[in-house]
Amino acid sequence: MIKSLYKPATPDHRGVITLLLVIIASSGLLILINYFTIKTLSAVRAYTEGESSYSKGQKDASRNLISFTETGDKKFWIKFEEEIAVPLGDSIARVALTAHLPDSLARKGFIQGLNHPDDLDNMIWLFHHFKTISFMKDAIQIWKEADGLVARQQSLGYSIYPEVIQETLSEMEKVEVISQMNHLNNELTVKELAFAGLLGEAARTISRLLFYANFLFTVVIIGSVSFYASKIIRRLREKNQALMRTNLELDKFVYSVSHDLRAPITSLKGLISIARDEEDRQEIHRYWGLMLNSLNKQDQFIKDIISFSRNKRAEIENEEVDLKLVINEVLEQLRFMNERNEVQVDQTISAHQFRTDAVRLKIVLSNLISNAFKYGDPEKPVQRIQIKSYRQLHTIAIEICDNGIGIDKEYQSQIFDMFFVTSHSNKGTGLGLYIVKETVERLKGKIMVESTLGAGTKFIVSIPV
Repeated sequence: MIKSLYKPATPDHRGVITLLLVIIASSGLLILINYFTIKTLSAVRAYTEGESSYSKGQKDASRNLISFTETGDKKFWIKFEEEIAVPLGDSIARVALTAHLPDSLARKGFIQGLNHPDDLDNMIWLFHHFKTISFMKDAIQIWKEADGLVARQQSLGYSIYPEVIQETLSEMEKVEVISQMNHLNNELTVKELAFAGLLGEAARTISRLLFYANFLFTVVIIGSVSFYASKIIRRLREKNQALMRTNLELDKFVYSVSHDLRAPITSLKGLISIARDEEDRQEIHRYWGLMLNSLNKQDQFIKDIISFSRNKRAEIENEEVDLKLVINEVLEQLRFMNERNEVQVDQTISAHQFRTDAVRLKIVLSNLISNAFKYGDPEKPVQRIQIKSYRQLHTIAIEICDNGIGIDKEYQSQIFDMFFVTSHSNKGTGLGLYIVKETVERLKGKIMVESTLGAGTKFIVSIPV
């Protein structure tokens, strides 16, 4: 039964969902970045390996052409044509990709250039998507210039072929051809080194960016988990402290409830025992009055426990309320109190329509107004209660002021404690003001008290709206 008075703690679902979304998004981006980075690096590696085949083919072609020029042996010419086909294949691929010709033509060119078939998709993808990026744009320009030199090398070979076969090429002309071949070879070597250097720098830059991206998203993931874990630890600590306070309250609650529920029964049994042997009707009527007071006190105690339970268990309802109607309902319910007809009630309600929990608002007002009646000062010629309301920024302030017996300053810091009673407040159960404070706090509001012994008491309740 006691367990049911407290709503069990539920996890912060929104916080968990937010954390999961951050982790999923960061992980997803990390996977995508790694995927495209690996794809890019794989393509850069393929172009680097392709450059090696390009350079080897061109240099072997140059060497065989020189050997053909010097000896006239056709086997060197056949080798020349085989080797020169490698850089020419890459040239075909470049032209096809630059001119937006079908990718199938570029594939044939790359295959002719001795590139691995598994690398072709990445090579074509890199060309299409990075051709305007500085490193790729510069590499393509160097590639184009190198292709021009290879074309000149092929053209030179075909121009001297008939003369070499017919042995009409003089020694001086052979020296000139070999000189041209060496010059072209040197120029191509510079281009090939520049091309490889650009791709190498690109690979290093991409690797650095990959490291930074991995580091950044790893920090985001670890930071998010750590932040949320710290929040969970802090909330667990707060809930643990709240649970300790609750346990102390429960111990006190169980003890006081068992005592206060039995006390009126014990009193009733004693009064009944005395009244049963009493013959004086006037005394018997007095005993009845005492019995009724005892039952009324127990009834009020049970009502307080019900209010306490309701405040602990029920969800907050946000609804439109009319403060005037709530106050009038409370006053109507209290009309049969013995002190009720002797008290003058004044209302100054300037802010009365707002949104809050109507049931909890009624619990607060019922307790505060009934206390104002209970602890009125019969020695005063006029007993008065003033009820005011007014708006303060984002809150509604409600004041309940009486000119009753007041509260001693030494007790004012304790009046909201569970089961706290003084010699001046023995009409109560010690739960009323505790329930009021708990209820106001459930509404995210505040309650203050101002009181002077013998002059009266004012309670000020601020409720956010």
